[in-house]
Amino acid sequence: MTLHIICERDVGLFSLIQQVIAHIPWSAHAGRTPVVFFEGRCCYWVPQDYRSRSTVWEYYFEPLDWNCPADSIPRKVRSALAERFPVPRDVGFWLDQNTWVSNHYGDHPQLKGKTLAIPYEWQDPDAAMRERAARLIQEYLRPRAYITEKVDAYFDEHMAGRPVIGIQIRGTDAISKSEDRAHRKDSLILENYRQEVERCLLSTPDAHLFVATDDQQSLAFMTDAFGGRVIAYDSHRHVAGEAAGRGPTGCIMPTYVTRDRSLAARNGEEAVIEYLLLTRCICLIHNGSSLARTVLLNNPALPHVNTHRKNKLLAHVQTLSFKKLRRTVKRALRRVSTARLENRTDA
Repeated sequence: MTLHIICERDVGLFSLIQQVIAHIPWSAHAGRTPVVFFEGRCCYWVPQDYRSRSTVWEYYFEPLDWNCPADSIPRKVRSALAERFPVPRDVGFWLDQNTWVSNHYGDHPQLKGKTLAIPYEWQDPDAAMRERAARLIQEYLRPRAYITEKVDAYFDEHMAGRPVIGIQIRGTDAISKSEDRAHRKDSLILENYRQEVERCLLSTPDAHLFVATDDQQSLAFMTDAFGGRVIAYDSHRHVAGEAAGRGPTGCIMPTYVTRDRSLAARNGEEAVIEYLLLTRCICLIHNGSSLARTVLLNNPALPHVNTHRKNKLLAHVQTLSFKKLRRTVKRALRRVSTARLENRTDA
C-alpha cells in the first residue's frame, strides 16, 4: 500500500477540512491511499485523546479509508515525519518509497487538474466546483456518530418543520487590528447582514434564523435585531479582549482557540455541528469564511449571499486594474515585436 499522508497547517479547522477535500482526487489520481494525520502544528490537537481518537481529523470524522486510520501509520513513518515535516508552500515529497506527505492547500500550479483548488480569498466556489465537491464530501467526509446524533437532536428540537435561514458570521480575525490580509480585513459588516436577512424575510416572513458565529457580539447584534427568531447552538465564542492570537507556528488564529488546546478541540466539535446544521437551512448568508464555503460545497443547491460587499468591490477593482495592466503589457509587447520585425525588414 502506498500512503498519501495529509499533514496539518497552522490554520482554522475548515481550512484544514478544505485541504482534505482538495487532496482526495489527488491521491486517487496518483493511486495512493489517503490518510489524514493532523497533530500539534494546528490549535485543535491535544496530547491526550479527544473522543477516544488521537488525531484531529478523527476527533470529528471517520478515516477517509476505513481500512487505513491514522493509527495505522507505521511508527517508523511517524518518526521520520517528526524529523522532516512538509512545508505548506511546497507540493510535498516522498518520505520513503511507500509514503508521500504533503500539507499543501492544493492550489499549486503543479497540481492543476489533480486537486480541487477551492477558492479561499475573494471568490466563493462556483456551481461546477460545488457539485464535484459534494460528491467527494458524501463519499469521504463522514462525521462520527456522536456528531450526527447531536446534529439530529438539535435539528429536531429547534429547526424541524419550519423554514430556517442560515447565517454564518466570521468575526475574531476579521475584526482584529492585527489582521492585515486584504481578503479578511474589515470583512465583517453586521449592517450588511441585517439588510440581507430583511430581504429574505420579505419572501419567507415566518423563517427562523440559525446563527453560527465565533463572536458573541455578532450573535448579540442579530438577537437585538431579530429577537425570538434567532437560534444558536451552544458553543464557545470570543467575548472580549484581543480577537486574534497566534497558533503553534505563529499564524493568526482566533485568540480563544490559541489559549487552551482542550477548548480548541471542543470548539472544533461545535463548529462541525454548526456546519452540518447550516447545510439544512433554506439559504445561507455569510462573509468570507472557510466554514461557510464548506457548507456551499456540501450542499450545491443551497442559495447564498456573501455580505463581504466592500472587499468584493475592491477585488473587482483590483481585477480590473490587473486586466488593464495585462492589456498594457500585451500592447507594449506587440509594439516591441512589430519594431523588431520592421528592423529585420529594413536590414
